[in-house]
Amino acid sequence: MRNPLAMQGLIYLVLAVVFVYFAISQVNMNGWTIMTYLMMAMATVNTVTGIKFVTVGLMKKKE
Repeated sequence: MRNPLAMQGLIYLVLAVVFVYFAISQVNMNGWTIMTYLMMAMATVNTVTGIKFVTVGLMKKKE
């Protein structure tokens, strides 16, 4: 594995997409519930973390 931080960041971004998909499905079935808000919060955390890991991984690659 050449760049584990960037790979971990990509995994976080994929998880964010999965959480958004499930949140959209939840809204279509039941409307806005507390579970929907929790899934959107998790997607936000995963997106920020993923971007951070990818950025740090690419910076380390340049060094």
